Amino acid sequence: MGSASLSAAVDRPHALNSLLRSLDRPARTALDLARRPLWATVAPALLGIFLVAASSALAGCISIQGFRLAPRLDSLRAVFESLLVVVPGTTVFAIYLRLRISARSFLAATALGLLSAGVVAACLLPLVAFLAVVAEESRSALPLSMLAPGIALATVALLPARVMTALDPSRNARWLARAFIFFLGAVFVLRINAAFFKSFSLYLW
Repeated sequence: MGSASLSAAVDRPHALNSLLRSLDRPARTALDLARRPLWATVAPALLGIFLVAASSALAGCISIQGFRLAPRLDSLRAVFESLLVVVPGTTVFAIYLRLRISARSFLAATALGLLSAGVVAACLLPLVAFLAVVAEESRSALPLSMLAPGIALATVALLPARVMTALDPSRNARWLARAFIFFLGAVFVLRINAAFFKSFSLYLW
């Protein structure tokens, strides 16, 4: 009994270390990708962009009324506009705050996030089709065209933020990671909800 409890106590730190290593695997992968040539760093991002665009276009063709030839691409445009606005600004702030993450490492983390987002968006297509059938039977309106791009953007937001806090556990890095997630979501929501943005602008003026 004593030897069994001793061996269990010895195995617990090894299990904890393996869990922590698996959590830090995106950071190690981003560092390895940052050391490669630039084309190798950008290649996962291009593949992820293609998967996100293709999956979002197919999801935009699915509606409650059936399959339509002209997809709705508002959500896809909002995803790319959010990335184009927030990613360069986050890179500049990371350099300004002198974080222990280089611009190349952040670019690699974003590329991995885009690749993961593409895989997630492709896997969501059967769910979008199923929800279209369920919504048609229950006669409820679901924003199906926003599902794949929205979850893809959440994947892009979480992975670079995780890499940022894993490489630099300082307070500035944690706040910048939270700001990265917040502003990606904020730009996406403001771009999608154009009516709300126009009414808010009229209220300010």
